[in-house]
Amino acid sequence: MTLAELLQQKLKGQNLSHLARELGIPKTLLHEWTQAKRTPSLKNVGHLKKLADHLSISLEELLIGQASEKVISSVTFADSGRRYRIKVERID
Repeated sequence: MTLAELLQQKLKGQNLSHLARELGIPKTLLHEWTQAKRTPSLKNVGHLKKLADHLSISLEELLIGQASEKVISSVTFADSGRRYRIKVERID
């Protein structure tokens, strides 16, 4: 699955301009990623991380389209202004 396909699936029905503003990502950048008009670059890794956290997926899954084989599930939550992610991994 490409980045654009993943974003279209995960962000379906969301207002991209509002989301971009909320996450501090340039709205044109988010729109271009979603429409496959632009591919991510290393200078945008911070924006990609924010987007992955918002979607409760790993950066690897966002960029490659699949989670690490060991990660079964993950959840992101906020408490007192801090964000946390809990991952369940297969260890054998």
